[in-house]
Amino acid sequence: MKSNRGIEGTHAFAAQSAADAIASALDELKGQESGESYVRTAAYASGPAYGLLLDAASPGWTRTVRASDNPAVLLMRALGVQPSADAAAAATRYRGAELRAAEEQREQERQARIAELRRRFVDGPVLVMPGGGGGFSDSHGAVVIPNVGTIWFGDYRQKGPWGALEANNGVLVSTDGRTRRLPAPVRRDDGAISGDGWTLKVAPGWVVREGPRRGDYEVVRQ
Repeated sequence: MKSNRGIEGTHAFAAQSAADAIASALDELKGQESGESYVRTAAYASGPAYGLLLDAASPGWTRTVRASDNPAVLLMRALGVQPSADAAAAATRYRGAELRAAEEQREQERQARIAELRRRFVDGPVLVMPGGGGGFSDSHGAVVIPNVGTIWFGDYRQKGPWGALEANNGVLVSTDGRTRRLPAPVRRDDGAISGDGWTLKVAPGWVVREGPRRGDYEVVRQ
């Protein structure tokens, strides 16, 4: 792999050249713009972009950076950028009114989406199972329900003492990580239970039983 003079962040080691690193960072930023959510994914796009800008503006920054440093602040210092004294004028230059209208519309859509997901994963019939275990999860498109947890919509494969879970249409992980929720099951087979976009193979010593609410189920140790 080629060494890139002036590209000193670890992100650059995955690219064959400075141009490739920049093109990759731009692609990631563009891809994030079309995503449904920045939950647990924002750093994957902004991190490489900030790193490349800092490589150019402040060579050697990786040798002095601290965990508490803010990349945006580091870049401002490196470039000598000062916050605008007139926020309203700055907003006008960047089409502030259009951006505000777009963000307000986005927020309305987000709230409607959260309400729909709350009906599906919280208020409606669900399967409640333990948290913990280990495996693979894709955070793209994740949605946070305030004071409840995060719904993962990408591929989600986890194993634990309770068995093995595979899902691709939403898993609600509680804020404290102690439980998972899935839309109530529609089919039960020997050793497996499944629903909308998910399958759970229950380990020996564990059972699926009716939950405390009508229509709910729960996975518990036998």
